[in-house]
Amino acid sequence: MKEIRNLTLTELAALLKKKTDEINKSEPLDGVTKFRLHQQNRRYVHFLLARITYHIEKESHVASNFQTYISREINKPFEIEHLWADKYERHQLEFSSPEAFAEYRNRIGGLILLPRGFNQSLGVNEYKDKVKHYYGQNLLAKSLNEQCYINNPSFNQYIQRSQLPFKAFPDQFTKQDLDERQNLYQEICNQIWGMDRYKIS
Repeated sequence: MKEIRNLTLTELAALLKKKTDEINKSEPLDGVTKFRLHQQNRRYVHFLLARITYHIEKESHVASNFQTYISREINKPFEIEHLWADKYERHQLEFSSPEAFAEYRNRIGGLILLPRGFNQSLGVNEYKDKVKHYYGQNLLAKSLNEQCYINNPSFNQYIQRSQLPFKAFPDQFTKQDLDERQNLYQEICNQIWGMDRYKIS
């Protein structure tokens, strides 16, 4: 606080740039790599998914409202949806134990937001059945479905402009697919909060 007290806007900007330059930026927002949902961070994970969803919709010129994604006051508030049902037996070839599966299942790359009710209606369905219904939802959910990339010029232009590794997963969602999706979320987070956004000319 003492360092920034009484600084002009130009001086403050220069000081903040100096401080951010001192941060190790070799792996921006690296904490997202294995970030996952657990009992103590549900609200933060919800916020992060809402922020990611809002950002990609805004950048794709889709009508969006961040407050809608985080509000508990609307009729059907958004809730965290796991792409994988809590069924270890479906994933035994990829995971050596239920604990390893549970840890991966909760990684943010395997999560989206869906309205209450719709979220519950999908229940323990397999991914290949769930993904068909994601197309009618927000853009982050919709991007899992191959239809999202057809006749959608604004979204496709955003992908081209941002070079983000969006792709559809129409039939299955494997451990490797979740890793790819986790990487996508990390890159979106870096686009939102990365240091390159704060360059001062």
